[in-house]
Amino acid sequence: MKVTLPQAAVEVLKEILSENEDKAKTIRVYFAGFGCSGAFFAVALDEKKESDLSHETEGLTFIMDKEEYEKYGDVTITDTGHGFLISVENMPKGGCSCDGGCTGCDN
Repeated sequence: MKVTLPQAAVEVLKEILSENEDKAKTIRVYFAGFGCSGAFFAVALDEKKESDLSHETEGLTFIMDKEEYEKYGDVTITDTGHGFLISVENMPKGGCSCDGGCTGCDN
């Protein structure tokens, strides 16, 4: 498992960890579903499970379910200034959940 992220995202994630000292110190990357723009992924503070892979970079530890990693591949995280944009090596296509009500669907 490999996670790539710019220094700006590292700093924001470290700040989030310091503000949540009572929570887990590992950052879970996970498939969060489909929306108007297609598949999206998210991050959350979580404890490592037996079924997880981990990757450490810049003092941050990322975890991802082994099956999800095998399906989607390595992760890139970008801080947009309004949240994180998370992309994966094998980004899934389609699956839009908007029932054709928006222009971003691959229907």
